[in-house]
Amino acid sequence: MNVVNKAFVYRVGVWMALVCVILSAVSCRRGNLNNPLTAGAVGAPWEVLVVMDKGQWDNTDAGRALFDVLDDDVPCLPQSEPRFKISRCDQAEFQGILKPVRNIIQTEISNIYSAPKFHFYKDLWATNQYVLKIVAPDNASFAAFVTEKKDVIYDYFENGERERALQIHRKTHNRDFSSLVMNRFGYQIWVPKFMKRYKLGDDFLWLSNDQPRKRQDMVIYSYPYTDPNTFTLAYLNAKRDSVMKANIPGGPKGSYMARQEKEPMTFRELSVNGKYAVEIRGLWEMRGDMMGGPYVSLTRLDEQAQRVVTVEVFLFAPDEKKRNMLKHNEAALYSLKLPGEMSAE
Repeated sequence: MNVVNKAFVYRVGVWMALVCVILSAVSCRRGNLNNPLTAGAVGAPWEVLVVMDKGQWDNTDAGRALFDVLDDDVPCLPQSEPRFKISRCDQAEFQGILKPVRNIIQTEISNIYSAPKFHFYKDLWATNQYVLKIVAPDNASFAAFVTEKKDVIYDYFENGERERALQIHRKTHNRDFSSLVMNRFGYQIWVPKFMKRYKLGDDFLWLSNDQPRKRQDMVIYSYPYTDPNTFTLAYLNAKRDSVMKANIPGGPKGSYMARQEKEPMTFRELSVNGKYAVEIRGLWEMRGDMMGGPYVSLTRLDEQAQRVVTVEVFLFAPDEKKRNMLKHNEAALYSLKLPGEMSAE
């Protein structure tokens, strides 16, 4: 998309988003006007409101850098989709009905500050709200700071969206299939509510909504932990390839699921429930068939049984935007609890 068209689409999107926010805010706050914090945050998932004056947003390095960070592509999707849908308002416009927006970035550039800094606020004007304030002494330092620390921005708002999605999964998950996981593996997980079919294999479970065009799937598999090099990209890729080839055939005879090896992947080490975990993102394809899409996996160690556990979601949704669908489903991976971590649900 050229710069002129992108700017036009952006401006239209801003005003449409602000109208939706206003209408949502009025609706959600009805009957709670005396206690704003009883109202939940408003707005759609993966939308962020930037509080920065128009001149600064349009004409300075600070505004351009922040836009570029927020508009960056989600990694490992088959088509370009931005990390966030961006709305903007001037500092003077940020009042009443805009304050309950779910994701907010406030900015302040002033010589009263000696260095750039982040300030994080949760539930500041509404419940389930994530607010980030970025301060800096000048435009140049602001631009350099948000560019260098962009992963901090991503992680903060991604964790917020994940927590909101987990709240939904907790209330609505498919209890029959969650019980199946518990009975088969001894693990607790909130299987998304729309899953309606399953297939069992050796230490393997495949769940699916079984739709032809918006296909959403989850797999769970485990195997003995025997090698300290298990938690590497090469080992986990090889294991995934062998497990998927054995358990997920395509339509034509001899076809099977595999990774798109030429496409970039992400490998991230993190902590889940206080324990080591690995998150992998990539693209899959059906070898010998015309299917493919994005996937996200989370791999952990069941210390009690000394088994490696992988949970994964993947999509097949040609001609559809995939960011929101994939992000909502991948949040369910983080509901996984291994022996010693579980609670009654």
